[in-house]
Amino acid sequence: MTRSRIPTCLAGALLAILATDAAAFKCMPLYGNWCGVGHPSHGFPPPVDAFDAACMRHDLCTGAPGSETACDIAFVTELHAIAAQVGYLPRPLQWAEYAIRVKSGGPWGGMPMPTPWDAFGAMSSVAAPCW
Repeated sequence: MTRSRIPTCLAGALLAILATDAAAFKCMPLYGNWCGVGHPSHGFPPPVDAFDAACMRHDLCTGAPGSETACDIAFVTELHAIAAQVGYLPRPLQWAEYAIRVKSGGPWGGMPMPTPWDAFGAMSSVAAPCW
């Protein structure tokens, strides 16, 4: 393994360890009406913006039969496109985008490779209160 890949692998391993611990998700950020674990809790509320609409499409896609990986790839691609249009990605979605890339296998699952900077942003979102 090359030296340049070591920080990325360490960051991915750290997130994987945290992801297996339920405490890591105690403060999973929510965004809008659709973004977040178990969100929405009931019904089909309208999305509040383009990011929330992407979360809605992802939730509906992953709820259908089949592989979630294709849904995850489409979601991350859509988040990047919206962020490029508006100039930012909301902090709760930075965490979600990173976690989904790791969950879906990173580059081996067709996702962009997470960087150490992604991990630092994800860790700060996990460590900081969501409220």
